[in-house]
Amino acid sequence: MNAAAPALEGDPRLIRLSDDVYVFGTYPYSGLVVTDEGCVAIDGPMSPGRAAIWKEFIETKGALRFQIYCEHHSDHAVSAPILQPEVLITSETTAAGLDSDEAAREAMRTWGYYPDSDPAFIDAFEMARPTMTYRGRMNFALGGKRFTLFEAPGHTMGSTIVHAVDDRVAFIADTGTTPAIQSGNPISWLTTIALLETLDVDWYVQGHSDPLKREDLHYWRTKLLAALDQARVDHAEGVTPQQVAERGGVLSVAELLHVPFVGREDMPPRLREAAGRELQEWSVDRMYEALRAHPTDAPGAALGPVLREIV
Repeated sequence: MNAAAPALEGDPRLIRLSDDVYVFGTYPYSGLVVTDEGCVAIDGPMSPGRAAIWKEFIETKGALRFQIYCEHHSDHAVSAPILQPEVLITSETTAAGLDSDEAAREAMRTWGYYPDSDPAFIDAFEMARPTMTYRGRMNFALGGKRFTLFEAPGHTMGSTIVHAVDDRVAFIADTGTTPAIQSGNPISWLTTIALLETLDVDWYVQGHSDPLKREDLHYWRTKLLAALDQARVDHAEGVTPQQVAERGGVLSVAELLHVPFVGREDMPPRLREAAGRELQEWSVDRMYEALRAHPTDAPGAALGPVLREIV
C-alpha cells in the first residue's frame, strides 16, 4: 500500500512566500509563519474539510503556538476549534463581535455551506473564544521572530493587521481588495491602507485573493477613494443603496473579482447568491454614514497604547 502524500503536497493553493511563510489560498486565505519554537497561524479556512487539511500541514512544521483572528466575520473566525492553537488572539473589538455558537452554525448551514461538510459536525459546533485580547497594538516574539499586531479599522472596526517583522510580510485580511465595507468605515479604511503602505514588507497577504505588492495596495486605495467620491455624488443626488447595488455596487465587484486567483473555486457555492447584493447595500450605507460626519471623526489605525508584550 502506498503511503499517503503529505498534506497539500503539490497543491497549487499552497503559496510559499519565503522559507518560513506559507499561505493556503482557500476561503479565506490563511497564513502561517514557522519559527524555531513553533508556528503562528493567521485566520484559517471556513470549510471544516479544508481546515483539517491545513491542520495536517501545520503539524508538519511544528506546534501551533498562536492563532490570530483578523476579524469577527464568520469566514475568518470558525477554524480554531479544528486547528486547536495553544493561544487564540484577537482585538477586543473583534472578540466582542464574534458569532454566538448558533450564529456560526447558521452561517455554515447557509451562505458558508460546503457540500462535503458533515452535518453532525455543524450541529455540534462551538466557537472558540480568544484566550488573549489586545487594544491598540500588541507585540510578541516567538523563536527569535518579532510580530506586531495592530487594530486597523476599515472593512470591520476591529480588524487586526499581523506584521511578521523579520519575515517582511503583513497579513491584512479583508483590508485588501474586498468589495464590501460591511461593518466598517471607508475613511478609516483609506487611512489604514496608507499606513500599510509605509510598512517595510515584501508582501501583503489578503483575505480573498492572492498576495499583494505595495503597488497593488496603492492601486486598491485609489479605487476605494474613487468609490467614496462617487458615493458623495450619489448621496447628494438622493440615489438609494438599492439603486447603487442594481448598477453593480459601490466598489465595482465585477472589476475587482474578474482577476483569477488560486482560491476562487473554494468560495462557498451559495455565497454570491446569498450575500452579493445585500453586502453592496450595506457598503453604500457605510459610505453614506461616513459622509455625514467629518473625516476626523473616523477611527484611525493602531489606536491606544501597547497593552501586551509577550516573549
